[in-house]
Amino acid sequence: MPTILIVRPEAQAAADIAVCEAAGWRALPFSPISLEPDMSALLGLNKQFQAAQAVFWVSPGAIGTAAPYIDFSDGGITQITVGQASRNALEKFCSHSVISPESGNDSEAVLALPEWNSLPSGAGVLIIRGHGGRGFLADVLRRRGFAVSVAEVYFRRPKLLDWTVFEAEKPQAAYITSAEMVRGLFAQAPDRITQVLRTLLYFTHHPRIADALRNAGAHRIELVERLNPHSLGAVAL
Repeated sequence: MPTILIVRPEAQAAADIAVCEAAGWRALPFSPISLEPDMSALLGLNKQFQAAQAVFWVSPGAIGTAAPYIDFSDGGITQITVGQASRNALEKFCSHSVISPESGNDSEAVLALPEWNSLPSGAGVLIIRGHGGRGFLADVLRRRGFAVSVAEVYFRRPKLLDWTVFEAEKPQAAYITSAEMVRGLFAQAPDRITQVLRTLLYFTHHPRIADALRNAGAHRIELVERLNPHSLGAVAL
């Protein structure tokens, strides 16, 4: 049975592990970053949320961290997520409609949604993300005339990886969900393992992450909209 690393915060890894196991892979959570909740931000979040007319959630990590602190009973607030995985995560907390792009997993795809055109001029938009998140979407929305506020609800903390486990498991592939994860993974790797990391088959969902992998020296990269048994079964190791 081949082994695949799941390089994303462990709280979001359970669904990926199930997909890998269904496809006949052994999945090993192996994240160089953990998400630490910002309790000060979370305790004031519901007030910000209720004052917004639209809320954008940047990732499943943001949802898992922040959604338990929010009252979703007001169905008049437009809920928008970055992709289908985030939409599925938010629907576990919110019984009202959740909007996400049909294709694409980034801010550019979100900005193309027609729902922005139905919001009134000057509408309040709340972006829920981690500290230091990408500011592109907020900047564009402000230029479009929206009143944008940002709730940074978690910190990204380095997490030490156990490279003895890596060497014992001898993974053949990895699924990785951000360029930051790429940098963290390769930065921690001892020299003897860096060369092995560059030979793995990498699955990822976005060209920016693929570029980060190439910059780190990886060459075998498969772009997939999401990890699924078909994508895992369609490649040759």
